[in-house]
Amino acid sequence: MRPQDSILSAGSVQGYVLLLIACGGALLLSIPSGARVAQLMDLQWHPSPILFHAAYVVFIALLGTFRGITAARWGRPRRRALLRAASHLLFAQVTVLPCLFFARALLPGKEYVLPLLVLYSSLAAGMHAMLAFRLELWGRARGVHTFMLQYALFGLILVVPWSLAFVPGAPAAVTLFSPIGVALRITQGPSATELLIAFAFVVLVLCWRLIGLRRIDRRPHAV
Repeated sequence: MRPQDSILSAGSVQGYVLLLIACGGALLLSIPSGARVAQLMDLQWHPSPILFHAAYVVFIALLGTFRGITAARWGRPRRRALLRAASHLLFAQVTVLPCLFFARALLPGKEYVLPLLVLYSSLAAGMHAMLAFRLELWGRARGVHTFMLQYALFGLILVVPWSLAFVPGAPAAVTLFSPIGVALRITQGPSATELLIAFAFVVLVLCWRLIGLRRIDRRPHAV
């Protein structure tokens, strides 16, 4: 294991700390005040309790982008680099488990939310890591800085599908291509079809990028 790709390297720990700060801050904002606790069955409070769940999915996906970029710079074989990046993302999920268990109280009677969010956010982080990894390799091969492209791509996937929910006549299913849209649907009670669309999208993108990387690896041998 090289120092720069260790789970506890300086860059990795920085990512975990930022994730904890972001999720912890969102969790604090989602907790109702003491004066509202007795009225939760009748009144709503602001910010909404689902703020934490949406923020958790978004920041895990953002961490996936960050790890995908750094994995492309480790100088390891592609498969090993991606496996190391996956272990970093798994460790990140472990670090926020206390927040997740506490957040269960924000949505009483919806025990399915936690496992679905963890599973989806893991896949979404993997998807964004794969996209960032491939884009970074493309940029390095051509001497192009991809920093702005990386986060522009992340923002497009995050915001554009979800924002279509506010466009009259736009198909509701389009929002399920965005981590924000999926997080909100899971917390509100998704249908089986909505879950299928949300999970199928991230799995298909993951498979597409994995197949693309395998083709690239085979090119030198085919010459």
